[in-house]
Amino acid sequence: MFNPNQMVDHFLEEAVRLCTENLQEDEPAIRVLNDATTGAEVRRKEVLRWLRSYSVLNGLNKDDEVGAASAVLEFADARDPAVSPKSEVEITKLFNDLHNRCSSRVHPNKNQKPRVVTSLTSKALWCCYPDAIPFFDNYAECALRVVSRLMGLVRPAGNLSPYNRFVTVWLDVYRRVESTIDDSRLDGYPYKVRVFDKILWIIGQPDFGTVPDKPET
Repeated sequence: MFNPNQMVDHFLEEAVRLCTENLQEDEPAIRVLNDATTGAEVRRKEVLRWLRSYSVLNGLNKDDEVGAASAVLEFADARDPAVSPKSEVEITKLFNDLHNRCSSRVHPNKNQKPRVVTSLTSKALWCCYPDAIPFFDNYAECALRVVSRLMGLVRPAGNLSPYNRFVTVWLDVYRRVESTIDDSRLDGYPYKVRVFDKILWIIGQPDFGTVPDKPET
């Protein structure tokens, strides 16, 4: 029978190493989102740098990039940083709020269809709540689909949004394996949810064998 804790145990060391390498990129962005006293332009430049580092602004023009970064800052300043979302309802509500803000600041594509900003939103939301929010990306979603089947989990309702379905399953699996991601094994890395994200990212790579180092998409 498939044991998700054994899966996490197998990939934990590699995931912690990769997360630790990313920390020097992540921490400055987390800090500026929590510090409204820093100059607006300094904050916006840092958020832009961070979003670009995760390749979630690809295909946007300069104005749209600035608009998206400004939307993230406005959301961050409006939130209560002392509150950490725990349930899928709370997380999805926050996601929808930020998603709407980002979408409203980004022009439609050449076919006049709304730009897809799901990955951008989920990553920016994590930066606002790094102890609570999962990264939504192609690799993690691919891995989670397989893991949920191996675990025999009930499929979430089809009328939910893709992000809501992802979060529902992600939280279910995470709660079952959280005890394996023990603080004593994280080498001082502060964000347990991010370690689990990275494990899914490793597993979901679209190839066989060893995972090369490359940014999440």
